[in-house]
Amino acid sequence: MKSINVLVVDGSAVFREMLETLMKRLGCTVTVEETGKEGLEKLKTKQYTLICIAYHLPDMEGADFCGQVRGIPKYQDTSLVMLTAEDNITILKRAMLAGATDIFNKQDIAQLETYVQRLVKRETRVITGRVLFVEDSPVLQIVIIDLLTDMGLDVDAYTRAEDAWSAFQQGGYDLVITDIVLEGSMSGVSLVRKIRRTESDVGEIPIIAASGFDNVSRRIELFNLGINDYIAKPIIPAELVERVYNQINTYHLMLELRSQQRSLYSLAMLDEQTQLFNRHSIREFSLRYFSDAERHKMPLSFALMDIDFFKKINEDYSYERGDKVLVELGMWLKRILRDGDMVVRWGGGEFLFILANCDGEAAATLMGRVAAKLKRLRPTGIAVTASIGISTMGIGEEHTLSSLIDLADRAVYKAKLAGRDRVLRFEEVLSAQSEEDELY
Repeated sequence: MKSINVLVVDGSAVFREMLETLMKRLGCTVTVEETGKEGLEKLKTKQYTLICIAYHLPDMEGADFCGQVRGIPKYQDTSLVMLTAEDNITILKRAMLAGATDIFNKQDIAQLETYVQRLVKRETRVITGRVLFVEDSPVLQIVIIDLLTDMGLDVDAYTRAEDAWSAFQQGGYDLVITDIVLEGSMSGVSLVRKIRRTESDVGEIPIIAASGFDNVSRRIELFNLGINDYIAKPIIPAELVERVYNQINTYHLMLELRSQQRSLYSLAMLDEQTQLFNRHSIREFSLRYFSDAERHKMPLSFALMDIDFFKKINEDYSYERGDKVLVELGMWLKRILRDGDMVVRWGGGEFLFILANCDGEAAATLMGRVAAKLKRLRPTGIAVTASIGISTMGIGEEHTLSSLIDLADRAVYKAKLAGRDRVLRFEEVLSAQSEEDELY
């Protein structure tokens, strides 16, 4: 497990021991010193992530120690916390002005523990991802690539926006970092604009813009274009690390949330066995079919297919075999479906088709071919036939989802009474009924 280095400087042996125990318990590697001079010497030999000092040291004030630490280039951004029993505002302000990150009361070590826990979590976090980096300064490019690589990221670096755009179109990135003023005919602004005009989800990738021209109007313009964050040059490494982590972490959380939403949607809308849409999805999707039929003056047909003797298949071959029949049927129906049509697992051995721009005769012909192919399919080696009922909303006619399903169901019932293994339109049912009525 990754650890952080902590330097503790305190003149009190009791507090040194207590702080050392605390830091080790939190997974830190601890160095303990008594005086400010000893602490400053240690800073030369090792890189520390956290420096924890007492306000009053045997050889100097904590504020003076802070000032000297901040004078060391590699410690300008290091977390430096001070422990004190003082509550004098003037003294505390002096410590903050000297460079202390935060101040904790020695009587409330629990607050320090919480602070260190969060620091350890932040400094030992693991991040993965692929970054598209655009910078035309070779020196700065090398520095930032090293920084991002040390974070555990894969980096594709370019000096021209044109080349970066070509790479972006190949996909697979988690973050874009781009300078605004670049060599070539395409600027960083143009790159941002192109990315945000990409219609797929990749157009929502986080973008950090960098620029040496740090003015308010430029930043507002970039945010209006769609950047997620902005960093001014010269770039401070520690600041960039935090911005990169925040953007990639937020992006990954968003992708995870969307994946969960898709999974929940699938659970709600898809039949678990056949992976076809289930009957609960029909109300949502049927609205578009009815709307298109009315707007474009097209007929709309529903076909209800009921596998003949499906209950007997379960009883004769086992329910497990019957389930496999349904799975194979589901895969097959998805393959043979016309573009623009829809098939739903209605329940048991029933499947409901929505056939766009299809009148009764065309629907009967289409479903007749489906029935014929079904006989040859023999899912799991079992001969299968189906009774199919068709209902149609002609041009200018008015029907509801429920009425069309009901009419198709009645046609299926008549098809089964007539001997099964056939396709029957509801119009034929009505015609037969009229002829029967005339006989009496």
